[in-house]
Amino acid sequence: MKKNLLAIIILALLLVNTAMTGFMMLTVMTTNNQAVALIGDIAAALQIEANGGENGQGFSGSATGNVDISNMVPYSIADMTISLKEDGSGKAHYMLTTIVLSLDKSNADYETYYGTDGTAFATYQDKIKSIITEVIGAYTLEEIRAHEDEAKEALLEKIQELFGSGFIYEVSFSGSVYQ
Repeated sequence: MKKNLLAIIILALLLVNTAMTGFMMLTVMTTNNQAVALIGDIAAALQIEANGGENGQGFSGSATGNVDISNMVPYSIADMTISLKEDGSGKAHYMLTTIVLSLDKSNADYETYYGTDGTAFATYQDKIKSIITEVIGAYTLEEIRAHEDEAKEALLEKIQELFGSGFIYEVSFSGSVYQ
């Protein structure tokens, strides 16, 4: 008899525990849904999207979102020899590299600056080379080797500043040789 009474008490506590857990879950989920709706309303008011703004671009005009590979157009500036800043050793140092600019063809400014076949963009090549020489030339040999990513970011920022747009969203170096 004692075993049956103990089993009934345990069963009753189990049912009460299950009921309270269900009640707590419903309460928490309702509150969570309200919080998500509030945050969504605030984000909509500020026009913030999950990928960093319109067309994947952040607030500074630089692209911070992912660009689909089908919307990516590479533009190469082949075999640039860039004179690097003096490091005090008395030797002149150079960087030989191919600069690859990644362009987002889904960006509204792509058609404006690149055109249909890239000939419009080629007219800017000398100005872009000047910016590359200016930015990369400000680094010594050791600095450019140690901070290549930082140099790419500075270069990207300057090029985006030139165009006033984020349709160029990445700069990369291909086949870099240092001397």
